[in-house]
Amino acid sequence: MTTYVYYPRGLATGGPEALHQLVDSLRRQGQEAYLVPVPGTESAPRAERYAHYDAPEAPQVRDEKGSAVVVPETQALLLKGLRRADPYVWWLSIDYAPRFVIERDATTRLPIERHRTHRAPLLQVRAAKRAVRGMLTGEDRLLGRVGHLAQSHYAWSHVFAHLGRPGSLLSDYTPVTPLAEGDVTTDGRIPRIAYNPAKSHEIMTEFARRWPGIELLPLQGMTHEGVAEALRTSLVYLDLGTHPGKDRMPREAAAMGCIVLVANRGAAAGGVDVPLPRAHKVEVRGDVVLHAKRALDAVLADPAAALAAQADYRARIPRERDAFDAEVAAVFLRGELGDDGARPA
Repeated sequence: MTTYVYYPRGLATGGPEALHQLVDSLRRQGQEAYLVPVPGTESAPRAERYAHYDAPEAPQVRDEKGSAVVVPETQALLLKGLRRADPYVWWLSIDYAPRFVIERDATTRLPIERHRTHRAPLLQVRAAKRAVRGMLTGEDRLLGRVGHLAQSHYAWSHVFAHLGRPGSLLSDYTPVTPLAEGDVTTDGRIPRIAYNPAKSHEIMTEFARRWPGIELLPLQGMTHEGVAEALRTSLVYLDLGTHPGKDRMPREAAAMGCIVLVANRGAAAGGVDVPLPRAHKVEVRGDVVLHAKRALDAVLADPAAALAAQADYRARIPRERDAFDAEVAAVFLRGELGDDGARPA
């Protein structure tokens, strides 16, 4: 079987990396698999940071019986013309808020809305939404066979609740070398908060305004090595973003020995995707900035205890690649569908 995976060529974020990881995993398991550039991105240079994956490109999909075509959820309409290959939508995120919301009558804001350079006529947008909903729910008689893959248990639950279709867990893995557990300590770490400004810039700006004495380190304008070093030397990583999937940066921070605090929303609210202690999940109702400060104060009162409480979370990270390979094999090699990811890791 040959598997074709559509990806936005040149984009270097968590979603495109997961698409590279899928092709790489299939090929390591003896399968033929290729990336295919999303139409309109063919001329973009490939992201160099993903060159270590075995993920060659094919110029186009071959719609043949026995082949599979995988698209990220934002590109579901690319499946519309398939007749023979097995189609899959991989839900890499759910609430890409506020632009990306699953609803009963509008499954998602599609590429025609999010990425167009001019406003499409309203009827065109509505037609696109009807088309993709028909595919994803099975109402479309030609593409009702679309398989659903979910990067997180959170995504699996939303797809089932809103589309009525059970999916299969297909996560991803954190591409870092974790510190050995014996080297994970709070000793010598700078008592500062590292954070990703791409996710929570406004909240963290307010945090800095209200507590100017706390050192904040935005993880921006850095190489991968620079980010890793910043996390190796920082005491806390704080993520007050929306968590539309099982986000990678908190896992990278934990692997580098940071104490991780996350907003209690999205995938981070559940214990399956983000198995952190409840005390390390910041309440978002009311004054989220104040709640974050209180969570931080509790950590600073006994950082060693907070770090020890996240040992199970850290222990999962070195096992992620093996778990991902097993999920890939279950779906694409053995055709075992329906796993929601709620099993113990």
